Amino acid sequence: MAAPTGHLLFLAVASLLLLFLLLSPRAAAQPWQVCGNTGNYTAQSTYQSNLASLAKALPANASRSAGNLFAEGSVGAVPDVVYALALCRGDTANATACGSCVATGFQDAQQLCPYDKDAAVVYDACYLRFSNKDFIASTTDNGDNLIILANTQSVSSPVRAFDAAVAALLNATGDYASANSSRFATGEEGFDASNPTIYGLTQCTPDMSSADCRSCLGSIISAIPQSLSGSKGGRIIGMRCNFRYEVYSFFSGSPSLRLPAASPPAASPTTPFNGTPTATPPPPGEISATDLQVPSFCSFLAFKSDSKTGCSSEEHDYTKKKKNMRTLKQPKFSPFVAHYTFFF
Repeated sequence: MAAPTGHLLFLAVASLLLLFLLLSPRAAAQPWQVCGNTGNYTAQSTYQSNLASLAKALPANASRSAGNLFAEGSVGAVPDVVYALALCRGDTANATACGSCVATGFQDAQQLCPYDKDAAVVYDACYLRFSNKDFIASTTDNGDNLIILANTQSVSSPVRAFDAAVAALLNATGDYASANSSRFATGEEGFDASNPTIYGLTQCTPDMSSADCRSCLGSIISAIPQSLSGSKGGRIIGMRCNFRYEVYSFFSGSPSLRLPAASPPAASPTTPFNGTPTATPPPPGEISATDLQVPSFCSFLAFKSDSKTGCSSEEHDYTKKKKNMRTLKQPKFSPFVAHYTFFF
């Protein structure tokens, strides 16, 4: 007796879904993307050829960048010149993993933002942007837009105390990162019974000066009260600097520094760093299992009428927000709010 058509269709769809999950790359799958509005290129055009050249060169350059896990460059001449920048997280397993992430970034950016001359993709392990605009000329240009991710779970502690503790931790790791040639640092801080430890990470592109790196980090850290207040975790990602904090460990290796729990009130965001750093910055390790999840569900918000946005989920329900930052010293933000939720 023939099986019902609906039953066969269900089995076929279920089989395809299982195959997709099994074959999906786990380290760099379906990133957060921002598709620009600087124009489009056509198939077989000079711009596409120049982009293909960069897609070959940058992953290799990032892989052999003397431990910096960073590369930038340009190919071609106006009006077909393409600029690109890639940065891998400082605890990425090795140079090969960094190069693979950047190579995947070029592929995904062209699929998620088809024929857009300007596109950015962000993974846990790396991020990449290419554009027909020269955004790499200045190391103090953190990009026109920031990607901001906020955990929907809120702390039960007094919000101001938690925000101040997060800012103190990120400022301390920012001090450490800006003084370190890799421009990367991790840290942890004691807090309270509900959230015993806060974990943080800060990073700049290694071609930035120490002062410029610290200024860039200070600018995005100052956005915490407005953008991430009370959230158990959050990230702000620009092209030149970024941070992340969580109430669980998400980075590899020992932290660069440890801060003791503040005895009320928690340290203010402007309190100078007086924590205890580890003897040396942590050597590159492997991206933690937390960062290697297969995406399962995604929901969207449109943040500006002139940009296209996307998001992904790593066993979480993610949404993304993009905010404007015209200068490092005078950030300007849009009023949109978006969040992600972690399921434990």
